[in-house]
Amino acid sequence: IGEAEGVPTYTCDCSEGYEGPKCDQIVLAVAEWEPISPSAPEPATPVTSTTPAATQPPHPTSVSTSPTSATPTLSPWQPKTGQRLLMVPWEADRVGQIAPAILTASLTLSLEVPEETAVKLVVNAVGAPVLWRVNEEGFQRSSFINGSKMWFLQASNGLVVPDHALPLGQNYFLSVIQVDAPTAPEVTLRLNLTVKASNCVEPGSSFSDPQCSGKGKCVTQPSESTFFCECDDSYTGIFCEELDACQHRPCRNNATCTDVRQGDEGHNFTCTCQPGYEGERCQLLVNHCLSQPCENGATCSSSLAGPTCICPEGYQGPTCELKVDPCASGPCHNNGTCSPQGPSPLGFACSCTTGFTGPTCAQLVDFCALNPCAHGVCRSAGNSYRCLCVPGYHGLYCEEEYNECLSAPCQNYATCQDLINAYECVCTPQFEGIHCEIFKDPCLKMRCFNGGHCESSGKNASCTCPPGYTGERCEVDINECESNPCHHGGTCIDQSHGYTCHCHPGWVGPVCEIHLQWKPPHSEETLPNMPRHSLYIIIGALCVAFVLMLIILIVGICRISRIEYQGSSCHAYQEFYNCRSIDSEFSNAIASIRHARFGKKSRPAMYDATPISYEDYSPDDKPLVTLIKTKDL
Repeated sequence: IGEAEGVPTYTCDCSEGYEGPKCDQIVLAVAEWEPISPSAPEPATPVTSTTPAATQPPHPTSVSTSPTSATPTLSPWQPKTGQRLLMVPWEADRVGQIAPAILTASLTLSLEVPEETAVKLVVNAVGAPVLWRVNEEGFQRSSFINGSKMWFLQASNGLVVPDHALPLGQNYFLSVIQVDAPTAPEVTLRLNLTVKASNCVEPGSSFSDPQCSGKGKCVTQPSESTFFCECDDSYTGIFCEELDACQHRPCRNNATCTDVRQGDEGHNFTCTCQPGYEGERCQLLVNHCLSQPCENGATCSSSLAGPTCICPEGYQGPTCELKVDPCASGPCHNNGTCSPQGPSPLGFACSCTTGFTGPTCAQLVDFCALNPCAHGVCRSAGNSYRCLCVPGYHGLYCEEEYNECLSAPCQNYATCQDLINAYECVCTPQFEGIHCEIFKDPCLKMRCFNGGHCESSGKNASCTCPPGYTGERCEVDINECESNPCHHGGTCIDQSHGYTCHCHPGWVGPVCEIHLQWKPPHSEETLPNMPRHSLYIIIGALCVAFVLMLIILIVGICRISRIEYQGSSCHAYQEFYNCRSIDSEFSNAIASIRHARFGKKSRPAMYDATPISYEDYSPDDKPLVTLIKTKDL
């Protein structure tokens, strides 16, 4: 709710059946009225009414009557024979529901009317209402401006708008009606009549002929421009003039029904039957066997698809007209020859090729039934057989034995003995192996100990022992000390490859054969004449020299122990000294002593070998070692 220029504005939500800004207009559906055809003209009943004071239309927005105006008499309605009339009830109760407390109301009627049809408003009106024809704008605004005045026609219990006043198209009318009822308001009637052409009567029919041939209703739709016939059940056609005999589906078994234009009499339809059916309504099955289509004594069976012939043995075809050839299907296998034979129409006989047997030549001849293979297994192969020989035999029937000695497999004059699928070589005494290809070496069975070497001569073998061992297999260790090789009281120690002599002081050498004797460098310098401190120095130097000599002897003995000593002292010296000068060998000995005594991480020291004068008292002209003195670094 709001205001526009001081005037309250509002919107009405109308109930069903009403419309308009104030919901004061009744909406009536077309289906509420049906056209009727009065049998005779209705008598005119004069009715006096208060009409407007002048012929000028009233104010556009209001309609009023004057009680002092003249009250003319409405002309009576004179319907023609068969006149079509649309009866419209007044609906006074619905008008009263709009505004029971006010004196004016509005009623809008929008109707679709077939041509040549009058409209009768069933209402008990007071006076003679004026009917104004207006345009669409005047109708929408309820205004009489530019309208033309006409009068209702008077009929019993109502007012009539004659059919000649209703041309095709839209017709808009306004009227003020005073209903003769207690507290009834003055109602402004807004009447909109849409006149449409009618296709409900056949051309050339009289006015009194019923619409739609009396077999339907004349109706229309808002979207349609004409009235048309809505036929009753079982009728069809534009004017419902034709009986639709197919409406109730008289044809049976899915047959097609076709309506025949024969009016209302007889069976005006035909049935087109499906295959296998016959009769007026296709209700009967066709008996295809009546024509006896089957031949050669076949049994006939009728069905929807037609006749079916069940042929006897030996015949075929749709009607069993063909004789069956028993050899046509090729019953004989493996190239066998077929020929009809026997009393049966399907009898035949097969002539088999070599290697096959049976009624249809499908079985192989069993060539192995007589066990033809002497030393093997028989296997059938097509129209023949073959023998699978056991090892050692061959031939068509495995009757021959292989002689494996024919290939001379034995070597070195061995004798070959033939066996079944094998052979055996008998070797001479010097050979062995499967083919006597291996020479018998007596050393293979001889084991020499302690590094001994086996040597063979013919069938004999012996061990050659290394030094220090003896025996048949070098299993005995020789004691080299039994011959007392160490001289001058030296102690002999037996070892695995020789011996070692531990000499008494003053003696050196592999067998303690070297005697050490010292001589001062100047004969005039005697011990008594030396100062005491010099004597101490000499004694200390001798002690150091003695210790060094012991070390040299130990190292020498260790080296000599690796030399194969066989009784030759010169050979031992050569191994020990390598036949070099005593000065060079002694220098090497000094280096060995230095490495063995102090190692790489010992206190730094230097040992110099200084040649001095000496006298040789050693036996056998053996060289003597030089005197050794030390010099600190």
